[in-house]
Amino acid sequence: MRKSISAMLLILSITSCAQQNKKETVKETTPTPIDLKAILEDDPYIGQLKKYDYEPEYVLQITTLYAYEIRVNDIPVATNFSTMGGTIWYPINEAILQSGKQTLSITIYPRYTDDETQKKYFEDPDDYDFWLDITQTAWIDGSREEPKTVLEYEMPRKDDRGKEIDFSKLTSRHDELTFKAKVPYTLTGWSDSKVFDKKDSVAIEKRVVAFYQKYRQLMVDKEALQLQKIKLKQGYETSQYSYLDKEKLFKDREEYVRDFPKEDFLMADLENYELKFYGNNRVLGLVFANDPDKGESMMAKYYLDKNGDGRVSYYPILLHQPKGSDSLEIIR
Repeated sequence: MRKSISAMLLILSITSCAQQNKKETVKETTPTPIDLKAILEDDPYIGQLKKYDYEPEYVLQITTLYAYEIRVNDIPVATNFSTMGGTIWYPINEAILQSGKQTLSITIYPRYTDDETQKKYFEDPDDYDFWLDITQTAWIDGSREEPKTVLEYEMPRKDDRGKEIDFSKLTSRHDELTFKAKVPYTLTGWSDSKVFDKKDSVAIEKRVVAFYQKYRQLMVDKEALQLQKIKLKQGYETSQYSYLDKEKLFKDREEYVRDFPKEDFLMADLENYELKFYGNNRVLGLVFANDPDKGESMMAKYYLDKNGDGRVSYYPILLHQPKGSDSLEIIR
């Protein structure tokens, strides 16, 4: 994958230079105005967006060198199959639809020694361990509220029978926990969506791949307005759990439609992927199946940063089929 990224970035660099030279010889013309009405005034969900006096945010903190996948309410919120270690923070409001008991799924795997080499087993917990906590905080009068811990977890060293675990023979560790969250909003999300049967994976995969291909092509063609239009429901829910107001949301959309077509990038090919079922089989997604991008969203954009270094951005796209609909839509 690294070689293919390097090759694509080389092509991107050459293409960008060619485009720049071409622009120098073409007479500048006045750009055609873009009608933003569909993603601003005509947004059918925007009227539901609310502001609250107290807007709590829940954050997951992980400290480890091990690989892992963490889900809240069976929605992926933290994935790491790389050498990246230390302490990492992940906001998790996206997986919290309403107040009450939330589920937490923790799956831990042996660590990586380089981008494509993973240990077969766990190691001495005195040298390599796994810690996780969830905190709740909020912004009040421009200041960050002192975080409150709502859950703490450390990878157990004994099994359910009280026997010491032999980490030298352990290939994975899975735990299911719960915690309580209190949020002012209530979102539909995927709660009423179609439940997919994994026995139909072949047919389901074709539908998901087709959607990803459509989205990828919109990225390639830089159809910024269309990309915003197919994400209106997701955009509303994201704004609500992030506590963005209407003005900020509209500003972000206008800037995206204005600036995105100017970007130079290449999209990853849709290959070597794995179909994932989330949200108690109500949510679907495609992720890279192989290292070094394993577990990341298949919607990946390769580009050069301001220093000319190759970078990759992953666009998480999770799909559902709303109640009463025959089509897949983006929900996260």
